[in-house]
Amino acid sequence: MWMHELKDYPELLAPVIANMREWDRREIFATLDGDDADLAEAVGGAGPVTWVAGKGDQPIAVFGCRPMWPGVWSMWFFATDEIDNIGLAVTKVIKNGIVPMLFAEGAHRLECRSMKGHTEAQRWLSVLGAKREGRLKAFGRGREDFYTYVWTA
Repeated sequence: MWMHELKDYPELLAPVIANMREWDRREIFATLDGDDADLAEAVGGAGPVTWVAGKGDQPIAVFGCRPMWPGVWSMWFFATDEIDNIGLAVTKVIKNGIVPMLFAEGAHRLECRSMKGHTEAQRWLSVLGAKREGRLKAFGRGREDFYTYVWTA
């Protein structure tokens, strides 16, 4: 697996967006008003703590985190159907690298949201050490329910 900061390789974002998993697409666009170009703009402006990961010449996943306010960070992730080719390595990077790094730099809470029904993502969040905290009823544009997952220091 390779991993780069997205700011250094912005051209790797479009193939991941174009080929992302169906559930990732449903989840993202339940809360984002727009299309792939709007997602690319949002991710491109997500800040310096954004990575793209892949294998060979294929970008597979884009993920990152951004501060919401002092001590609290939002984390996000989406990938193509090829995620199984790098999933274990990405899991290790996030669980053993990114999460501890954010806490070491002063975070006391990391959180993300996952749409009801995206069970693959929710299982993975549990593997990463996140705990399901609550349900956000009718949170999505189409009134989809979401769950909040958190890590706390």
